[in-house]
Amino acid sequence: MTTLSKLNYVNVGKHGTFAPSGSPLFDTTAADVDKIFESLKDGDRLLLYFHGGLVNTQSGMETAERITRYVTTGTQSHPVSFVWETGLIDTVKQNLDVIWSSDFFKRLLVKVVKVAGKNLGIDVQGLTGSKGVGGMSDEQIWEQLKFADPFENTVEILGKRSVNLQAAAAVDENLDFLDDSIGDEIKAEMEVEIENDQALIDAAANEKPPLEAELMRNSIAENSAAGEKGILSFAKLIAAAVKIVIAVVKRYMKKRNHDFYPTVVEEILREIYIADIGTLLWGLMQTKAKDMWKADDFTGDPIDFHAGSYFLKKIVDFQSTGAKLTIDLVGHSAGSIAICELVDAVVKRGLNIKFRHIIFMAPACRCELFADTILKNRTIMEDFRIFTMSDEFEKKDHLVPVIYPRSLLYLISGILEKDNFDAYILGLQRHITGAAPYDEVEVLNNIKAFVEEEGHIVYAVTKEGALAGFISGSMKHGNFDNDKETTLDSIVNIIK
Repeated sequence: MTTLSKLNYVNVGKHGTFAPSGSPLFDTTAADVDKIFESLKDGDRLLLYFHGGLVNTQSGMETAERITRYVTTGTQSHPVSFVWETGLIDTVKQNLDVIWSSDFFKRLLVKVVKVAGKNLGIDVQGLTGSKGVGGMSDEQIWEQLKFADPFENTVEILGKRSVNLQAAAAVDENLDFLDDSIGDEIKAEMEVEIENDQALIDAAANEKPPLEAELMRNSIAENSAAGEKGILSFAKLIAAAVKIVIAVVKRYMKKRNHDFYPTVVEEILREIYIADIGTLLWGLMQTKAKDMWKADDFTGDPIDFHAGSYFLKKIVDFQSTGAKLTIDLVGHSAGSIAICELVDAVVKRGLNIKFRHIIFMAPACRCELFADTILKNRTIMEDFRIFTMSDEFEKKDHLVPVIYPRSLLYLISGILEKDNFDAYILGLQRHITGAAPYDEVEVLNNIKAFVEEEGHIVYAVTKEGALAGFISGSMKHGNFDNDKETTLDSIVNIIK
């Protein structure tokens, strides 16, 4: 990697401060930020870039170098990249690999697929017609698990739903009755399935490998006896399996599913493994995105200053001399969260800072956060644009083939935002286009009205002939800020 000038990046340390990152070559100090502003002149343009919070320091610096190259060669702006690494993506993929290597997980997956598919009336489409999942043998389900996107061609046949589920669905739209009305039916079906699979019973009762045991929820696994980590009793196995199936059924009936197989995987992970699969790191990353803008009196050791807030102070100081500064904000993935928190800090502190363009690529921020910060304060910016994938390509972007054949944004929505399944994510087309059931959510309707204004959103892959500044060819979440993609060219076109 070519050496990058400290005038072009801010490396954010622990708790959003200037604390050393562990890589002295890349560390940023308050004095380094001072030098950035000493290099600026009246009338200059400043572009602040925030990468996704899924990378380590090295990857973050490589992105900063690429952004610097694009901006300095294509525009008259001075780029400053905020590097705020967490390494989440590596942790998530490693944990999913550990879980997929588990015989227990895969055998439980087969049972949940079969029972949930039967109750929902899920059919698999094949060359010779369709076959109901509930009527498939374990061996046939195992065959599906050899594909990169298992059960890709499925359809819900309402007339094939279980009799009790069809009757229950007509009674109460709130679905609160489901646990009582179909719980006993599903429990009976699951008991038969599991009782006839001694290998699954043994896998549940055996001590799990250390890495898998560490990922299991304490409420599910028996962890009391020394040397007996990850052991499930037959009763706990049945209870967990029934709870998972009911959760899948509810999501389908509420039209909040992420297609059949990904939804089954999400609910197993949420019920059995969610404790450490990445939810903790995702939460810490969101905290860091907020902490870097914490209010600060800037007294004491500069190493403890909050890096983002100190940068805002320097903007205010620069402008207080009468000098003009044009500021653009660009964020990829979780970088959108950092920008939302930045805007929130500016507004709440009454800082005299305005932005020209705010540009998001595949934003991973919650729709609620976006609405409460940027959408509520539209006068703080002149223009806004989102580049993100259409739902078609979002589903084809397999984060980890077989075990989770959906994109990172789907994983965030379905698993990492632990307070809710199908959490509303700004970069997911399904949440912001007004399709049912999302048309009944006020915050999503407000966002829909905003992004449908001319020029506010671009869905990849764009068609040939799209106007400059409205072109994106990204078919993967991580590609938006890559050299081989066209989105950065569009952003250069916008800001120049």
